[in-house]
Amino acid sequence: MERIIGLSKLQAAIDEAYKQFKSESCGTVDSHIPDADVNDFGIAAVLTDGTQLAAGEAGKPFAMGTIAKVPLLELLLTQHSIDDLLKMSGRCECKKHDKPSIAVSPHGIRATSAVQPVGDPDAKWDLIINNIIDLIGTAPELDDNLYKKLKEEVETDGTIDTIAKTGYFLYDDTALAIDLYLRQLSLKASAMQLASMGATIAADGVNPLTGNIVYDGKISQNIVASMAAHGPHKANKGWLVATGLPAVSGFGGGIVGVFPGLMGIAAYSPGLTEKGYSAKAAEALRFVMNKLDISVFGSAHIHFDKNK
Repeated sequence: MERIIGLSKLQAAIDEAYKQFKSESCGTVDSHIPDADVNDFGIAAVLTDGTQLAAGEAGKPFAMGTIAKVPLLELLLTQHSIDDLLKMSGRCECKKHDKPSIAVSPHGIRATSAVQPVGDPDAKWDLIINNIIDLIGTAPELDDNLYKKLKEEVETDGTIDTIAKTGYFLYDDTALAIDLYLRQLSLKASAMQLASMGATIAADGVNPLTGNIVYDGKISQNIVASMAAHGPHKANKGWLVATGLPAVSGFGGGIVGVFPGLMGIAAYSPGLTEKGYSAKAAEALRFVMNKLDISVFGSAHIHFDKNK
């Protein structure tokens, strides 16, 4: 079955979501970014043909936070097979690892450590950041203050010592892996940039804004499946049922979703719920999906018609 939806209806849904939720003052700004304005709010969508739609402050950069795990996963899937990654992650019965209790995600640190090459921080970072640029089509910026704050936090927390004591296995030097992971968390991108990244994934690795082939499209299904499994922070099951949109969130207030074959869509507002994801961004994306009555789990093949 095929459904054709006027592109104007998508823009209208985005505009309506913005108007409905922009005046709400909800959630608490994460302690890492105390200067963020809880009233900031933006929504953006990028279709797989490169069409861009937006409302509000869709161009304002904010901390990606753990959204950076999405391009990191894509890079790892490019370098390793899915079976090897399952073993390396500790999520298979044949090779388990105890997860230490530390200030930042141990899985994020391990994932960064697994990126090739090993032992060369400059080369590894160049690969990570250039991959993100290729996915987005433009460059994110590094928030130096946030990066320094996260560095101080892991030093106070004794993260390196805790990893050593628990025997948590990494594939590169511990300090190197932590530092590069913190840099990724400290990258700032806008809702429009994240929607562009989502559109590249939706388009099976072809950036619709640049036309460049970023990665082998076969791994897009693995990326989207991982996004669906994780969901916005601590809201994966309820979120997926309510929206039908695989998505992930970051402590900076962003949520980015991918509708395969159709679009990337993102929203931003720094006020977080108790579960740790943006309240207004979540409401906005849920509204758009429900207003259009679309879901990645639906049987219909969706098209947006620019003439309607």
